[in-house]
Amino acid sequence: MKQIINDLYPYLKRYRKDYLIGIFSLVISAYFTTLAPAIIGQTIDALKNGDLNNQNVWLYVSKIVGAIAISSIAMILVRRTMLAASWEIQFDIRRDVFKHFSKLDADYFDRNRVGDMLTRLTADLNAVRMLFGPAIFQGISISLMMIFSFYRMFKINAALSLITLISVPLVTFVLFMLMRIVHKRYLKSQEQFSNISAMSQENFSGIRVVKGFGIEDREIHKFSVLNDEFIKRNLFLTRAEGPIHSLMDLIFGVILSLLVLLGGRYVLKGGNLSIGEFSAFILLYQRLQWPMIGLGWIANLFQRGSTSWNRLKEILETEPAISNDENTNYDLASIKGDIEFKNVSLEFNGQKVLDDLSFTLPEGQSLGITGKTGSGKTMIISLLSRIIEPSSGEILINGIDIKEYPLELLRRKIGLVPQEPYLFSDTIADNIAYGIPDGDNQAKVEEVAKIVQLSDDIKDFPEGYKTSLGERGVTLSGGQRQRTAMARAIIRDPEILILDDALSAVDTQTESLILSNLAEVAKNRTSIIIAHRLSAFKNTDKVLVLDFGKIVEQGSHEELLEKDGWYADIDRRQQLEKDLENA
Repeated sequence: MKQIINDLYPYLKRYRKDYLIGIFSLVISAYFTTLAPAIIGQTIDALKNGDLNNQNVWLYVSKIVGAIAISSIAMILVRRTMLAASWEIQFDIRRDVFKHFSKLDADYFDRNRVGDMLTRLTADLNAVRMLFGPAIFQGISISLMMIFSFYRMFKINAALSLITLISVPLVTFVLFMLMRIVHKRYLKSQEQFSNISAMSQENFSGIRVVKGFGIEDREIHKFSVLNDEFIKRNLFLTRAEGPIHSLMDLIFGVILSLLVLLGGRYVLKGGNLSIGEFSAFILLYQRLQWPMIGLGWIANLFQRGSTSWNRLKEILETEPAISNDENTNYDLASIKGDIEFKNVSLEFNGQKVLDDLSFTLPEGQSLGITGKTGSGKTMIISLLSRIIEPSSGEILINGIDIKEYPLELLRRKIGLVPQEPYLFSDTIADNIAYGIPDGDNQAKVEEVAKIVQLSDDIKDFPEGYKTSLGERGVTLSGGQRQRTAMARAIIRDPEILILDDALSAVDTQTESLILSNLAEVAKNRTSIIIAHRLSAFKNTDKVLVLDFGKIVEQGSHEELLEKDGWYADIDRRQQLEKDLENA
């Protein structure tokens, strides 16, 4: 618990004033809450002794009402300070976790399921809020109630007060034993909830695949199995949490019976305990029942909150493999686009993906990269944008190692169109303008849409550029998604433009028109085109042919055709396919 307090103290410190006001209000509330039974006891004694009359009865009533009113007002203030602060802290943690997510490498998101991450940002974060808010608020309130109650009870009768203290170690022992079990079972329950969230998210995202294969029943069965296991684990958790209140009630019932038995004898024998004092004592003890029963609930909140915080902490303590470090030169403010790979190799699990790769791409020129599937083409792009790091060798831009460039600058200056473009559930105009500052960008959006041959398609959409795309852009065809992603890259006016097989889903005629328009866009701009269709390289200054991570051929389009190697053979095959299609 001490470690959790240390972890969360920076968040608590920001709202120190709210918590101090809340604690002061809790003191006021506890004092006047326990004062009301004492006043009721005095009223009963006054009635028994015949001292109660029409004149002073209103004084007693006003004292009781006043004590309860002050206590209630103080409690309202608590809720507007401490509980409000707990919501603010939840927002702060959510923002920090989301910010940290944005710094993590793509590999982290490949290894972790989206559903699990969403569960941590929702259910786990809410459990942490309950720790900050109700748990702390009720924990302090219960402690103060016990202090003031026992103070007043000991003033009334020390012997009876000692009997009530018997319940404290009993309650503490029961809670300690049960909470150890609750912690383990709650963790297992949350893990299963993450599994359900992950499967739901994957099914919703891939609903077209599920329906396309007609396997809805199988997915429903899988979900039912996960859900049944979740219910099983929650019932297992409930069996540990369930006895808490019942055991508390039993303990309090036994203690109350002893108090009535012994206290009643004190009163009947005319001892030093009046009926009013005894009534006040019983009322105070009954007021203690909720605080002591509440200890179980508070302990449960602390247990759940600490478990959930540790799950969130796992995220916050995950360090990105690639980040700005001591080698970063923050004085670098621009990138021109002169690229050089020097003896670059890349290995995964001992297997070489790129092997001693060396090439240069002067500023303003274009480079084509092709080769068999799995030859390492996309890895070159991932290395250039520092999505991954090379196992050996250097990558230079303008003669400077890319590790010296701030990551934000490097990636901002590269316009990348990936193999599998991701579109947001927004309008097509906002998707295209995603990478540029907010403002009146409509003219720019329409201009780049024409460049990528998308403007005619958009005219046929129900609301034109304001047409809302479904999640991941499912309302568009594959070619339309690729062209939208291409427009999004071009509109940023990057120093380095990269198309990673970005024309694979468009027909050859559209490809020809796009490449013709791109020739003007790419003028005086460093550009890299990865493709399987060799027609994409007719206007590039240089083409690399990769095989098993090595450059096996290089030169211009015409030079490679003259060499009559793999490149020329593929070109002949593609020309034959094209002739057959035209026929």
